[in-house]
Amino acid sequence: MHLIRDLLPENMKRQVRELFISTTLVNFALAMVMFFEPIYLYKIGYSLQRIMIFYLITYVLYLFLIPLGARFAKTKGYELGIFFGTVLFIAYYVGLFFIVSYPILFYIAPVIFAVQKTFYWPAYHADFARFSGKAEEGREVSAINAATFLVYIIGPALAGFIIKEWGYGALFTMASILFLSSNIFTLITKENFKPSGFSYRHCYKSLFSRANRQSFLAYTGFGEELVVLVIWPIFISVIINDVFNMGLVVTLATLVTTIITLYIGKLTDKSNKHSILSLGSVIYSLSWFLRIFVTNASGIFFVDTLSKVGKNVVAVPLTAITYEKAKDAGGDDNRQHIMSQVVFFEMSLAVGKLVALICIYLLLFVITEQLLAFKITFILAGAMTLLYMLL
Repeated sequence: MHLIRDLLPENMKRQVRELFISTTLVNFALAMVMFFEPIYLYKIGYSLQRIMIFYLITYVLYLFLIPLGARFAKTKGYELGIFFGTVLFIAYYVGLFFIVSYPILFYIAPVIFAVQKTFYWPAYHADFARFSGKAEEGREVSAINAATFLVYIIGPALAGFIIKEWGYGALFTMASILFLSSNIFTLITKENFKPSGFSYRHCYKSLFSRANRQSFLAYTGFGEELVVLVIWPIFISVIINDVFNMGLVVTLATLVTTIITLYIGKLTDKSNKHSILSLGSVIYSLSWFLRIFVTNASGIFFVDTLSKVGKNVVAVPLTAITYEKAKDAGGDDNRQHIMSQVVFFEMSLAVGKLVALICIYLLLFVITEQLLAFKITFILAGAMTLLYMLL
């Protein structure tokens, strides 16, 4: 217990504590539905190419809507942006559930998903970047990540059980209740902020400016997340047919990495963040290349565990560096600069995911053998992961 206390942040501001609780509940809902989301589309008859189109619609729209989400958060408040984002999560999953009965929702649901991201992520990152403590930023990031891992220990196995016993409708209903509950802790206290404007045009000038080129390339490495969130679950469903067993394997892999995440946070506060980030990039990239040899459940458990360790060695210092840049750009009181950095991060991320989507979509035209296509996407993700080292 003394070791764990030493790894946790000690001086969280009220806003960060509220965000911590809200984020944990949101992630508990996502832990149950996100892994099974692409599997659901695959099981109801959509091909990998069609699924790529689904997410392509999402990220094309998101790329152009992000500055509008930032403007909303700047004029109406971060917490209201987070609130609308969680409500739209519910609308999105309701749309997914009814795709079987109303196929037109296949094109409407990704639009809802893009708008959800637009409200939620700029507000979330700006809120955290503004109120996180600079001296223990790594530990605050790792604490949220560790809490996320704890709910991801329970979520996938619980979701697999719910789907097996009652179906996807019950799963989406339970997730919706959690999404709504997550807003209680951020809305019970009044947010103190001064409304201000936000330039739409400046976002694109910043995205493609020469000064930001290296950071832009580093953040496009997040294209690998598209593979881990969409392709990897479908690959697991091909190897393991039982939904409960699928959830259990992911749960066990998550359990192994939780304490490691807390340690990474402490190490990030006390060591060179860029060195830790580079190490994580190599470990995470290796986990992608090893996936091409996976043929059974034990192989999935091993590489998924290694992948989660590598991802956290990347995510904690990367997020801490991003929030530091946001603060250093204009100081803690200058929210314009904080939001500009957050929007730059999210737009770069969206570009990376669009690059991955287009590459995979074209790949599926060339390679018709499904398992081979999976393996090549893993190599693509491994290569994109190495871009994180540029930050």
